[in-house]
Amino acid sequence: MNLNEELRGVELHIHLDGAVRADTLYNLALRRNLVGPSRSHEEFRKSLIPTKPYKLANFLEPFKLILLTLAGDKEAIMQVAEECVEDCVLRSKLCYVELRFAPHLLTGPGLDSDAVTRAVLEAVKISSRRYGIQVRLLLCVLRQKPETAEEVLELAIKYRDHGVVGIDVSGDDATWRDYGLSPKIIGVFKEAHKRHIHRTVHAGENSPAEAVLEAVSCLHAERIGHGYSVIQQPEIYEWLRNTPVHFEVCPTSSVMTGGVNLKSTSLHPVVQFAKDNVKYSINTDGPLMTGRWLQEEYQYCLNELGLTARDLEVTKLNAAKAAFLDEEEDHIRLIEHIQSGMGSGRGFSTF
Repeated sequence: MNLNEELRGVELHIHLDGAVRADTLYNLALRRNLVGPSRSHEEFRKSLIPTKPYKLANFLEPFKLILLTLAGDKEAIMQVAEECVEDCVLRSKLCYVELRFAPHLLTGPGLDSDAVTRAVLEAVKISSRRYGIQVRLLLCVLRQKPETAEEVLELAIKYRDHGVVGIDVSGDDATWRDYGLSPKIIGVFKEAHKRHIHRTVHAGENSPAEAVLEAVSCLHAERIGHGYSVIQQPEIYEWLRNTPVHFEVCPTSSVMTGGVNLKSTSLHPVVQFAKDNVKYSINTDGPLMTGRWLQEEYQYCLNELGLTARDLEVTKLNAAKAAFLDEEEDHIRLIEHIQSGMGSGRGFSTF
């Protein structure tokens, strides 16, 4: 595995459909008559950024337009994927990224979930070679559509040697309080565990700490997307921080989704994670909505949340260690690459 010596960033939690360029989305939506030509690009861009009161439903609202714009359009999907990889290099300074998406949300006439997956794989292969970045994919099972779970696992198995490294459960985790986890999803994740397909799960963003515990114990989650609520349950938190479980922290989106209310808590959970040496990383989640790529997330953590430059270096190493790379040689290479840049300032271009 070749790694760009000028790039030292690692990102594990970024949604492909949440990282579309605003101008690209505008032009594609215009082509499908989904937006009016009288609306300026700037007005359109601002309409995608969530406003207060912050809650997950508001944060997810732009995805309706995004999916209407991209679904069933192979060329558009490939364009968005190629541009996302470019932005991961130019804006986030990444040497390694795991992009996630739900294949079933991008299907349309003549383009099934398998074809969607192949299109994204093809696009990131082209773009990763062009920009010198290692890209892997995570396929999302939709929490609200458990019937997609089996096919997502089948796709992950089919393309595991072509860049797909794991599966995820995504969607509004607030529904956990009313419905819990679907038995079908639990069964599929148990099978994924048996098949050595890596697993990450969205939990603890708008669901309680018990949802995180269930993700780890029932879904065999190796990583947790978000997980902020764990600090509200000391026993669960203490147990989790002594396991190999890694938390994919998304600082800006955590506030915009209402997962973290900085008015009611003196510190962002990420500060507690850093203090307690919890295994966590910093991620962007959806740069289109937050307006921040990874370098800007780093600045937010430094300037507003109270993390130190050393904390951020540790998070990059944590991310490298938690990457879903099965080839031991590649994994060691990534870890050593990040270690070699620690203390040098490389990878923190905005410092």
